[in-house]
Amino acid sequence: SEEENDNSSNDISDNEECDNNNSDKKNKIGPSSFICLGLLGKGSFGEVYLVKKKKTNELYAMKLLDKDRIMAQNIFKYAMTERNVLSLTSHPFIVQLHYAFQTNEKLFLLLDYCPGWDLAEQLSMQARFSEPKAKFYLCEIVLALGDLHQKDIIFRDLKPDNVVLDADGHAMLTDFGLSREGVYDAKIAKSFCGSIAYLAPEMLNRSGHGKAVDWYLLGVLFYEMLVGIPPFFTNNKE
Repeated sequence: SEEENDNSSNDISDNEECDNNNSDKKNKIGPSSFICLGLLGKGSFGEVYLVKKKKTNELYAMKLLDKDRIMAQNIFKYAMTERNVLSLTSHPFIVQLHYAFQTNEKLFLLLDYCPGWDLAEQLSMQARFSEPKAKFYLCEIVLALGDLHQKDIIFRDLKPDNVVLDADGHAMLTDFGLSREGVYDAKIAKSFCGSIAYLAPEMLNRSGHGKAVDWYLLGVLFYEMLVGIPPFFTNNKE
């Protein structure tokens, strides 16, 4: 969760395309353009489905967010942040946003489908990774973070759950709801956000944070890949 108020005026249009190829620029894209193949996962504010585009048979992960739930809990800005960040990025190790549109009740984000699950699932099956495998994922994540930082974006929520594997086994960052744009200074961001086992010291101290927070989280993730649990894990929240 994040402690921050933001009355954003941004909106997702009824028919907005984020496909870099613009292959359907003249065609209206909406829910009826896709066939639902199954549920991939559930979150607090919506679900993620595997869908197939009718005209091309391309597979996507469709993130479906319930407007009533996100407005009631004042987290609309997280959906907008994810849309905005993904619209700015095009990187082989970052999940790509292809389409964004809405109905009266739902927001839709059509993302790359990554069939290799996430690193949390992989760790639950394998307990820990070998050093070569951990280094392989680490290098790809470093490149992804570097691309975000060049655009003055910090990820802030790096953990095994937010690194998915594509069909070829490459690591890809996903879930940008807690990201922050326009980070030029080391202490510009003041929000308290992230997951308990993955909080940097400056986040806990509420002293302000910048791009370095992502490198701290990378170290925590690297440790977890090799050992199987985060370095400061405990069942006691406090």
